[in-house]
Amino acid sequence: MKILIIPFVFLMSLNAFAQKDTLKLSLENAENTFLDKNLQLIANKLNIEESKAYEIQAKLRPNPNLYVEQMPYNSQKKEIVGLKQSNSEQIVQFQQLFLLAQKRQKQFDLAQANTELTGHMMEELLRNLKFQLRSSFYDVYYYRQAINLYNIEIAKIQETLNLYQSQFEKGNIPLKDMNRLRAYLISLNTEKQGIASNYIDAQHDLGILLNLPQGLIVEPKVTPNEGNSDKLIPDFKQLFDLALANRPDMKIADSYQNIANRNLKLQEALKTPDLNMHLNFDRNGSFIANYVGIGADMTLPIFNKNQGNIQAAKIRVLEANKGKEITNQTITKDIESSLDKALQSDKLLKSFDLAFTSSFTDFIDGVIKNYEKRNIDVVEFIDFFDSYKGTILQINQLEHDRKSAFEGLNFTVGTTIFN
Repeated sequence: MKILIIPFVFLMSLNAFAQKDTLKLSLENAENTFLDKNLQLIANKLNIEESKAYEIQAKLRPNPNLYVEQMPYNSQKKEIVGLKQSNSEQIVQFQQLFLLAQKRQKQFDLAQANTELTGHMMEELLRNLKFQLRSSFYDVYYYRQAINLYNIEIAKIQETLNLYQSQFEKGNIPLKDMNRLRAYLISLNTEKQGIASNYIDAQHDLGILLNLPQGLIVEPKVTPNEGNSDKLIPDFKQLFDLALANRPDMKIADSYQNIANRNLKLQEALKTPDLNMHLNFDRNGSFIANYVGIGADMTLPIFNKNQGNIQAAKIRVLEANKGKEITNQTITKDIESSLDKALQSDKLLKSFDLAFTSSFTDFIDGVIKNYEKRNIDVVEFIDFFDSYKGTILQINQLEHDRKSAFEGLNFTVGTTIFN
């Protein structure tokens, strides 16, 4: 009795996730939900707004400065806070700083370039998260397909065991046959448990990306023709041109170059001192009463001409140029690798007759009938089951690998070629 209970325990543990609420989604629906609800995207959109706020700040002029001085007590006339010319002294000074060498415009240009960088970083995050979403979506689908296959086979073996139990008790079925079937059933449940674990992990990733509430899982809706099985794979040059036009990391490299160049212009402008203008009023402290004067001050660029920051900015320009070269090389290698994987997986899958999988149930029923008629023994019965199961799983894995390779190609070029 213990041997019969073990498969039941496996089935209970593996089917626990089936009791959760299910949300049926097509890939298009999943992507729309992702764009609306993903928390990382929502948080990163705020970064763009933050950068735009820095643009506003960079364009603002320096505030004027107002200085007021009042004599609080006239010790000669014994008067407190006098306001008359005869008994008090007041000084008023107004200052305004003027940024020269177009510093304010250059600060704004740099802030604007940083906003562009933030936008491209948002695009790169979207590219990565969208790749994770599409990959997890198809992971869930193909793991579910494999689990369904195991469910069918486990149900058939369990049904056969239940039917043969009475025959075994009458002595018509040998113990070794029953034990072989029981052992095979345990093996199937163990294999299914491994796939179910991967399925649960994929559901977890999908739930986070879609910001789903607790207890809700996704059932992917995939049409038989989904995946563009007959669509030609573009050649390397076409893919490279698409990547240059669409990949956010290339745009990020361009932005770093732009930022480095604009920062260099700003640092060169900072070597020019700014002009500070004064307007002064002195009631009694000057050689005449009610003195009004205009003044100016400027730092003399004798020792500090911002040499160090200018040199650092020039080095940053060289780094940005090298960074773009590295990004260009990375894209080239990414395309080579992704294209090879896509071509290989596509060729391998198309070499199989996928209609073979549709006759699985009929085949299993035929094997069971032959076993019941004793046309085949238990070893052949299990061998037929296991061989066919292995073949179906391999084809399912090939389809999964091909879809993953095509998604990798989409990710590599930064746009959707294959839906």
